[in-house]
Amino acid sequence: MKSMRQRPHNFKRIFLVLLMVILLAASGLVGCGAATTQENQVPGTVLSDTKDAVTIVDMAGRAVDVPKNAKTYGFVYRVIARFLISLDRGDRIVGQGKQEDFLTLLEPKLATVPSIGQGVVDMEALAKTSPDVFFHKANDVQTLDAVAKLGIPSIGLSFETQDEMLTSLKILGIVCGAEKKADALISYYHNQLDDQKTRVEKLSKQDKKTAIMMGTSIGKVADGSMLQSKMIEGAGGINPASGVKATELWPTVGVEQIFKWNPEYIFITNSQSATYTAEDILADPAWSAMKAVQNKHVYVMPAKEDSWEFPGVVSVLGIDYMMKTMYPQLMTDKELTNRVDGFYQLSYGMQISREKLGF
Repeated sequence: MKSMRQRPHNFKRIFLVLLMVILLAASGLVGCGAATTQENQVPGTVLSDTKDAVTIVDMAGRAVDVPKNAKTYGFVYRVIARFLISLDRGDRIVGQGKQEDFLTLLEPKLATVPSIGQGVVDMEALAKTSPDVFFHKANDVQTLDAVAKLGIPSIGLSFETQDEMLTSLKILGIVCGAEKKADALISYYHNQLDDQKTRVEKLSKQDKKTAIMMGTSIGKVADGSMLQSKMIEGAGGINPASGVKATELWPTVGVEQIFKWNPEYIFITNSQSATYTAEDILADPAWSAMKAVQNKHVYVMPAKEDSWEFPGVVSVLGIDYMMKTMYPQLMTDKELTNRVDGFYQLSYGMQISREKLGF
């Protein structure tokens, strides 16, 4: 009779324990690498800093616990590779996305680092490499949370605007224990922008050229929210596509709209996915009445081996190139070459020849 009286009590206790576990798991408080959303926190904010771990708000607004000075990293979002290498942390990459020859030049170890997916994470491969931290796109929270459930801290990053890029660089510096190098790169970036602004201020409003940046297919353009548009403006250009109301990256406005804008310069994204070339536009009779085509001012952005309109600190070289192209009186070819040498020396500790880069 005694056991019969206790059974309901024991059942209730077990039920309560199970309920607590479920609630804790749902709240992200169970398991290593868990993250919680911090709606009122600014990305890059350090919420806790102890001897063993740091809690930081990532670009997805998630509070993530990561081991102090994490030793190994994984990613499939290839933008991140250049940042890690520039922070002198390329030798800590244990899982990567698509292998690139140029990245292997910068960090030879990457030639033997296994792939853990290209764009989409191979969870099995990621679990096998088991990095201390996984970096990914901030807008793919589903993947970030799935990786966290494996017990691997996942940090969301974004690089689509200048401010996002600098904040992501700051986060990487903190997580990787490379704050001094991150600060040096951020200071360099600001100094370059300040110098470019000083040069552009010499232009009158009438002197400014109109220019657009086209995407991987004809008719796609960089709208005002994109890094590429800020680059045009930083170089002293006026982007007629800046007012486009976009719901996607590289919105499609169509050829007819571009004809109406009739820009003086057309820059084309340096992407392997591009379905056309500058020569295609220059040789097309349908484009012959456009100012940019008439004056042969249609250019694919350099450099062949390391795109200068790629989201990152390297984008200042893209601004320099646009400035030299539109206003050679503001930026000479020799100055551009010197600035290229300075960037690669600071970022990667090496100089890369003009022939190798392809600009």
